[in-house]
Amino acid sequence: MRIAVQMDPIDTMVVARDTSLALMIEAQARGHEVWWFTPNDVFYDTGLVKARARRVTVWLNEEKHYETDEERVRALDDFDVILIRQDPPFDMGYVSNTYLLELTKALVLNPPRGVRNISEKMSILHFPELTPKTWVGRDLEALEDFASRFEQVVLKVLYLMGGDGVIKLRADDVDFRARAAKFMAAVGREPILAQEFLPAVAGGDKRLFVLDGEPFGAVKRMPQEGEFRANLHAGGVAHGAEIDADDRRIASAVAPLLKAEGILFAGLDVIAGKLIEINVTSPTLVQELKRFGGLDLPKGFWDRVEAMR
Repeated sequence: MRIAVQMDPIDTMVVARDTSLALMIEAQARGHEVWWFTPNDVFYDTGLVKARARRVTVWLNEEKHYETDEERVRALDDFDVILIRQDPPFDMGYVSNTYLLELTKALVLNPPRGVRNISEKMSILHFPELTPKTWVGRDLEALEDFASRFEQVVLKVLYLMGGDGVIKLRADDVDFRARAAKFMAAVGREPILAQEFLPAVAGGDKRLFVLDGEPFGAVKRMPQEGEFRANLHAGGVAHGAEIDADDRRIASAVAPLLKAEGILFAGLDVIAGKLIEINVTSPTLVQELKRFGGLDLPKGFWDRVEAMR
C-alpha cells in the first residue's frame, strides 16, 4: 500500500516518544510506501485534492530518524491510506483540512468527520455518569456558582493539548472572579471547561488505548512534584499500568460513539476511574506502552487497517 501521514514537520519529532514515527516504522516494515505531508501542504485544485508530499525511509534512531527519498505533488487519491496525525490546536484550520480530506477516495484514519465530531474535551459531556462534575460556557456568574460547590476547580481551554491552557483555582480565592475573567478573555470567543479538581491526580492519570472499540493497553502518567498536570508535555513521567475494571467500564461506554464515528484508534484519559478526555486527533504514548508492557499497538493498528483495505 501507499501510505501517507499528515502530521507536524518530521524534523520536530521527539524520536523516543513519537507515536506517528512508530506507526510509520511498522508500515515500512510491512513493505508499504511511507509518505508524509503537513496540513499546509494540502490544497484543492480543479476537482482534485493534492499535497506536496515526501516519500521517506524512517528509523527509530535519535541521530537520524528519516531520509527523504522523493518529493512531489500527488493527488490524495493516489494514496491507499492517509493518517491524520497532526497535533492540535483544533482550530478552523484543522477543521477546514478535514473538509478537504473528505474529498479523497483514500481511507482516512481517523475519519475526518469523526475527528470533527468528537471534541476531545467536550465529547465527555455525552457521559456525565463517567466524568468529574463538569461545566462548559462563558457566563462568569454561572461559572462562579459552579466553582463554589467544590474546594478547587480546574479551568481548561477546549482545543489545546498537552496540558496547555489548564489552570487550577480555589473556589474561595478572593481573586477567583478576576482570574477566571482573565482566563476567559484570553481564550477569545470560545467557551471554557471547568471541572471539580480530583486530588487523586497526585497518584497519576492513565492513558487507556482503545483500538477498534476495544481496550488495548494502558500507560500511567505521574505529575512532577508540585504539579497537578500529568501530561508528558508538562513534565509528567510515564509508567507501566494495567487495565482495570473501571477502564473496561469506561471503554465499553465510549465504544458505541467511537464505532459510530469510525474511530479506529483513540486514547481515553482517566483519573481515579473518571473519564477526562477522548483523544482522537493524534493519540500518543504507544512507544511507552510497548516499553513498559510489551504491547505493540502499531502492529495491531496495521493488522486492522490491512484487513479494512
